Amino acid sequence: MKQINLLPWREARRKGQQRRFALFAAGWTISAAAMVLGGYFYVGDQIGAQQVRNDFLKEKIAALDQSIASIKELKKEKQQLMSRMEVIGELQSSRTAIVHMLDELARLVPGGVYFTAMRQSGTVLEIEGVAQSNANVSDLMRYLDSAEWVGNPRLEVIESKDKHSSGRSSRFVLRVNHISAHDENKVEAG
Repeated sequence: MKQINLLPWREARRKGQQRRFALFAAGWTISAAAMVLGGYFYVGDQIGAQQVRNDFLKEKIAALDQSIASIKELKKEKQQLMSRMEVIGELQSSRTAIVHMLDELARLVPGGVYFTAMRQSGTVLEIEGVAQSNANVSDLMRYLDSAEWVGNPRLEVIESKDKHSSGRSSRFVLRVNHISAHDENKVEAG
């Protein structure tokens, strides 16, 4: 016997197409979800790897920052030591200049003049003293002006001690410049 299909053929075809479309859509949805999930894991893995690299770089940068800080501290200490050495060098080289200056002052003092006090401020030496007459102070200034280790005498104060006594002694304050340590070598070489 012959079979007769009571279902319309178009409806069967449509159902077949719908089934194929549903399978096709489900396949594409699953593939798209797999791709998105794979991309998510791939990007997450890449972010994790970059984070590890960033952490490594941060450690190295922190170590370098500590090294830079210690280098700066060492440079600061070096500068302090250099300035100390410079001061010590200046003191070493000026040691003989003071001896020469005091020796010269002792030889230049004329008779009738004696010093009561000496104060030094930088390269200026302030001399207080007593002289029997103003002429002795004038001679002292002339000698100091022609001296090798001191120069440029300036008389600040001169006053008579006792106007009523027969001795006419005068108290004076005199300022002179002395040669600094770095000029000492020029004087000794000349």
